[in-house]
Amino acid sequence: MAVASFIVQSSEDSLTGVKEALSRRPDATVLPWEGSPDLVVVIERPSDELPAVERAIRTTPGVVAVAAAYLSLEDELGGSAAPCGRV
Repeated sequence: MAVASFIVQSSEDSLTGVKEALSRRPDATVLPWEGSPDLVVVIERPSDELPAVERAIRTTPGVVAVAAAYLSLEDELGGSAAPCGRV
């Protein structure tokens, strides 16, 4: 499984709805980003599914922008260190 985190930007008005929608994903851990209407969403999925996950997050009502912040493929590469990169 790959582990990826995304910074999800929304407006103050949309933040609660975005957080609720993303929290319903069984593969997601949603964390607040203090002092802004942004969230950090951590996903654990096979790496070939991450582009679809990012698209789904982008199309969540109230989401303004999504940026990939972290990607680890270590488990998928047999435990060796993997370079980080954009999803």
